[in-house]
Amino acid sequence: NTEPIIFNFEYDENEKSATSQIIHAQKDTNATLIYLYTSKNQECFSAIQTKVYLEENAFVHIIKVQLLGANATQSDDTSFVCGENAKAKFTQIELGAKHVDSGVHNVLSGYKSNFTSDVAYICQNAQVLDMNHIVIHKGKKTECKMNVNGTLKDEACKTYRGTIDLQKGCAGAKGNEMEETLLLSPKAVNKSLPIILCDEEDVEGEHGATLGRISSEILFYMQSRGISKEAAEAIMARAKVQAVADTIPSDSIKEKIYDYLD
Repeated sequence: NTEPIIFNFEYDENEKSATSQIIHAQKDTNATLIYLYTSKNQECFSAIQTKVYLEENAFVHIIKVQLLGANATQSDDTSFVCGENAKAKFTQIELGAKHVDSGVHNVLSGYKSNFTSDVAYICQNAQVLDMNHIVIHKGKKTECKMNVNGTLKDEACKTYRGTIDLQKGCAGAKGNEMEETLLLSPKAVNKSLPIILCDEEDVEGEHGATLGRISSEILFYMQSRGISKEAAEAIMARAKVQAVADTIPSDSIKEKIYDYLD
């Protein structure tokens, strides 16, 4: 199926929901699934577990867009097992809720299987975002590439654990992870823990994490054109999310993200 399948999760006041899905992608499958989470500003709790098994040559793109209200709590877990030459892609946008725990676990078991992920977020006020992403390389010539890009404001707290585990037998494997965080408040808390574990010789593993503020040159350029410091920060934060949102193959979902940002 080349058209994306969209799942809408809309939560009511004080609703507590726990759901689980198992997705079995047979040989040569090509599928994109979009999960959209929304709620009002009342309290609610959402727990989501998604398990994906990809057979030979399958491609599955899981997209999760979290636009919950300011008083929501969410626990979201996504796992993949990739067979020979299978390709898993994961896209996630985190904008709402007061507390989010997000986990991604991928096992690249098949020869030349592949995993890529792009995550974007904005954490503000007193939001807490805790992410734990793990990719285990088992098969030969497997590859992964993980990117996380976001903004921290006010008294928000974000933790990102990114683990690439290159296990014995995954000769020729390549793992790469990169995180970029824009820090817009001295009270915001950022915790970055990039980890590479290696038990095989013929492999490549790279990781990096950058933390910074808007440069004085960019700020001066924008202010010289009548853009205030606050507006400049909003533009930069939005750009990080929009860069990932623009890759989502659904105009209606993209509009919801842009409306939420507005």
